[in-house]
Amino acid sequence: MKTIPEISFSRSNRKEIDFDVFTLQSLFARKDKMEIALDEPHRVGFYHILYITEGRGTHYVDFQPCQFQQGSIVVIAKGQVQSFELADDRDGFLILFTESFLLKNLIHSDVLSYHSLSNSYFHSPVIQTEATHHHSFGNIFKEIYDEYGLPDDYIKERLLRLLLKVILLKAERIIRRTTPQEGNSDWFTTFGLFKNHLEQSHHQTRNAEDYADMLNISYKHLNTICKSITGDTAKKCIDEFVVLEIKRQLAISDVSVKELTYFFGFDDPSNFVKYFKKHTSLTPLSFRQSLKV
Repeated sequence: MKTIPEISFSRSNRKEIDFDVFTLQSLFARKDKMEIALDEPHRVGFYHILYITEGRGTHYVDFQPCQFQQGSIVVIAKGQVQSFELADDRDGFLILFTESFLLKNLIHSDVLSYHSLSNSYFHSPVIQTEATHHHSFGNIFKEIYDEYGLPDDYIKERLLRLLLKVILLKAERIIRRTTPQEGNSDWFTTFGLFKNHLEQSHHQTRNAEDYADMLNISYKHLNTICKSITGDTAKKCIDEFVVLEIKRQLAISDVSVKELTYFFGFDDPSNFVKYFKKHTSLTPLSFRQSLKV
């Protein structure tokens, strides 16, 4: 059976910078020389920001179709599964960078902003710019592309950092304007910490009260925060996260259902299968079968 590969960041000619940028058409042009098939699911170990300058289509993120058009920004976080829809009638810029670049070059508040932009709990991976702003966004991405390609490395990384920050701030403004902002800013910080605990501890517990204890808040308060930000209860947020992680493991490995049962903290394979089927209407093996080429 063919499984989904996990792709690590590969430095190109700028070995000292964990950053890369190229056009969508140039990526598609070398698809036959790549080790992976762009139009098949693959898990990425770094961050993407895709800006569409021409055409419309679908980009798949964590097995969900995301529609894009001219002026769309598609934000993909490290660890997500994606696949491209290949076509000659679309183009744009694709920026890639690592966690180390993010932490090295952006201050704490900017890092939180980026993680907010790439958080599927807050909004779709696709951020749509207004038609009147297409030109200005396109110019920033083009400036990043041109700057990266210059032979002079003097202050290159600093300039890339500043231009990237402009994109993040402009994208954040769109999100703030188009997404209802209930609660207060502290709730978004707490929710981010909740997600961090989920990433660390979802193998050990799916109990919402345990996560409330980790955050030193009441279960009721955690539930209020989750409902305010996502519209769902804390328990549903946990289940959605766990199911997505199970899907990712099924996609990128050939481990057995029995192994996954204990890896995810279930005490019995039948309970694991029932849990997955309850949330997806598929058994784990049926879901894996659906990914076969």
